[in-house]
Amino acid sequence: MKYCTHCGKELLDEAVICVGCGCAVSGQDTQTVNNVSVDGTILLNTLSQRLNTNGIIWLVIGILQILGGIFINWFLLIVGVLNIISSVQDMQYSKMLLESPTGIVAKFEPITGPVITLIYNLVIGGVIGVAGSIYYFFAIRNYVMENKQFFASLDT
Repeated sequence: MKYCTHCGKELLDEAVICVGCGCAVSGQDTQTVNNVSVDGTILLNTLSQRLNTNGIIWLVIGILQILGGIFINWFLLIVGVLNIISSVQDMQYSKMLLESPTGIVAKFEPITGPVITLIYNLVIGGVIGVAGSIYYFFAIRNYVMENKQFFASLDT
């Protein structure tokens, strides 16, 4: 199995051009180092960067909600603190992921937790919290599910 060295999209073995980004595919096969393909490091780095970005988004949202809680409605304080905790966890996981890339699919496949986060941010935290949930669903969870086969292969 090959992955694009530019965008990380899975490629057919006979592919000459990546359908994800349009870049030419090198003629070299992927190499395996410590059970992770060299091209797979791009997938892991991309996921790590997206998780870190997600952490930053939730940190900003949490700070805004805490400020709203101070000046508008104290309920926002609760959601703001929860979102800051979530942001710190995402930023820590983004680093840990590069050192120990196991259990990725099991972590991101279930949608119950993210849906609950979306709901409590929409109901209590306001529309601003929805932005973080949208980023999570489209930039992180969708990315893991598109590359599920690769991420699942890291568990073996």
